[in-house]
Parts: sequence; structure tokens; C-alpha cells
Amino acid sequence: MTGEDEGVTTAMVDLYDMIVNDHCDGYEPRLHFSKIEDFNMATWVQSRILVSAQSARYELPMDMHVLTKLSPLEYLTEYAVICKRRQALYKLVFSRLDRERKNFLNKNQLITGLKEVHMGATGDNEINTIFKLVNLDEGFKIDFKFFCSIAAFSERILARWLILPGGGMTEKETIEKADFTNLSWKLEGVSITKHLEKILYAL
Repeated sequence: MTGEDEGVTTAMVDLYDMIVNDHCDGYEPRLHFSKIEDFNMATWVQSRILVSAQSARYELPMDMHVLTKLSPLEYLTEYAVICKRRQALYKLVFSRLDRERKNFLNKNQLITGLKEVHMGATGDNEINTIFKLVNLDEGFKIDFKFFCSIAAFSERILARWLILPGGGMTEKETIEKADFTNLSWKLEGVSITKHLEKILYAL
């Protein structure tokens, strides 16, 4: 999606109002576009990213040694509290792609799904970087639970990449701060995979 307003449709504005700009477990909507003329692409992208940053809240186990038994994707599934409205969005995307009702997606479908979740704000390079971070195998089949985990994580990472350094933390990130403060000290003596370590520091 470009920074131009060309091609912006009423459907896009309606979708933004319904999903992106609505309440997200405590998120107060900041904007409302009642008509297509009010739509500004730069404002749309910035506000969407702010919501994306709040798609999930991440936690750490009381016993950090639990992490030694987890893969990156298992951690993102077990220790993420995903916003209910984002779960609803993920369900819509997942169900549309799972046409044969096999209850899982292949890699190509996953890529398509993530692009839809990001509404055009990310490309193949960013998605492939996400796959490398979560150490996703080439033939891995993604069920809905794992799709939610990857989608929420990718939204958080995209927000990290696009929001300027020094930007204010969202409310959910502030809650996370207690868990992730002194992460290096908390990981001392805990043998986890390099991929999971990268995930934790990326959050």
C-alpha cells in the first residue's frame, strides 16, 4: 500500500472503522472517518500501527527454566494474551483462506493471511524475517492457534520497525515492562534456543 490516497475505497474506510479503530481491550478509538473524503493514508497507517502494537500482551513464566522446553512458536502461543478483537480479525482471515476446511494453512496461505492482517503495510521481506525469527519450518502446517500467535507477533514487530525510536509505550507494553525488565539477568543460567532469545529481546 502506497502513501497515496488513490485507490482508497469506502470498504477500506469501513473496515478500518470496524476493526482497526474500534475498542481493543482497553484501547480508546482516536479517529473516525465518517466519509471517504476524511480519509488520510498517513494518519490511517500511523493509527493502524498503534493498534497493532497492542494486539497482544506478552508474559514470562514464573519459573524461567520452563522456557528451555519451548520453541519460539510454542512460547508465542502459550504466553501471549491476544486482544479479542484481533482474534476475531484473525479468525475472519484464517477462515477465508482455509476454503477446504482442513483447519490449517500452508506457508503460501500464511503469507497471504499475514499480508491481509497488515492490510498492505508489509511485504515478502518483512514476512520472511518474521518466519526466520519464529524458526518456521518450510513444510510446517499452521492451525488457527498458531496463526493467531504468528499474526500477533508480526503486528508487534511491524510496529517496532515502523514507529520512530523513542516513541511512547502503549498501555499494554507498560504492563509488560515488569516482566521484561532485567531480561538478561532473568535469563542467566537458563539455556534457551537462540531463536527464542531473539524473540524475547524483540518484544
